[in-house]
Amino acid sequence: MMLMLIVALALGGAGVYASYKDQKLGAALVVGLTVVTVFFVLMDKDPSAAADGTVPPAAPAVTPTAPPVQPSPSAS
Repeated sequence: MMLMLIVALALGGAGVYASYKDQKLGAALVVGLTVVTVFFVLMDKDPSAAADGTVPPAAPAVTPTAPPVQPSPSAS
């Protein structure tokens, strides 16, 4: 976790410096940062929280069986 924080701060500092040097690059970095932030916010949400918790019953597995063989009447 600490390594991720250090990397994020280093990238943030590099982004601020690049934005200071080039205004167009700064706008592109803001758009990219917004997209990544929205992505992480959506990934952090629990998808099961939106469901009501009920699971529909599964269909029973039916295996087809052959009808029983009837013995043929023997001619005596």
